[in-house]
Amino acid sequence: MDEIAAKDAIRSGLRAARRELEPAARQAQMDAAGAHLIDWLDKNAVHRTVTAFLSYGAEPPTGKLLTALHARGYRVLVPICEPERRLSWAAWYPGIDMARCAVAPIDEPVGPRFDASVMPLVDAVLVPAQAVDSNGDRLGQGGGYYDRFIASLDAAASRPALLAVVYEHELVEPGSFPVQEFDRRVDAVFTAAGRRTFGV
Repeated sequence: MDEIAAKDAIRSGLRAARRELEPAARQAQMDAAGAHLIDWLDKNAVHRTVTAFLSYGAEPPTGKLLTALHARGYRVLVPICEPERRLSWAAWYPGIDMARCAVAPIDEPVGPRFDASVMPLVDAVLVPAQAVDSNGDRLGQGGGYYDRFIASLDAAASRPALLAVVYEHELVEPGSFPVQEFDRRVDAVFTAAGRRTFGV
C-alpha cells in the first residue's frame, strides 16, 4: 500500500472513531480544549484576530468556540474553499448570512474575501486535523488546502501560530500515519487535557 492509500485508510478509521463518540462527549472535549485555547490566545494574541474552521460532521465542534471568541472581542476569520484547492478568508460573526460553497458541500459566510496578505494581522490559524503526532506532524482531511496555504507563508517574515484541536485519542505517537514531504507541521495542539507545544 502506498503512502496516499495508507493515509486514506487511516483517515477512514479515524472518522469512524469520531462518529462513535457521542455528540455530548465531542462537545465536552471541545469545550475543555477550547478553554485551553482561549487561555493561550488571551495571553499571546497581539492582534486579537484568529482564523478557525467551521466544523463539519463529527469534527471537534467549533461553533461555541467561535461564538466565545467573538464575545471576547476577537476578530474571527473562517476559510473559504476556492478553485484549485486554494483558501481565502471571510469574516465570521454570529448570525452572518451563509451560502453553499461552490466547490465543497459546506456553507460559508457571505461577504468580502481576503487572501494571505491578511495573515500578518492574524495571531493564530486553527488548522483542521484528523490526528496530530507528538512531533507536530498533522494528518489533514486529504484535500491539501491547508498544506498549500501554510507553504505559501514560508517566505513571510512572520506568520501566525499554527494550532490544531483534536480529540484526546487523536494525539498519537510518531509513525501512526505516513508523513510526506509536502505535509506541514503545526506549532501546538490542544486537547481536553491541555496544550502540547512544538514551536510556540
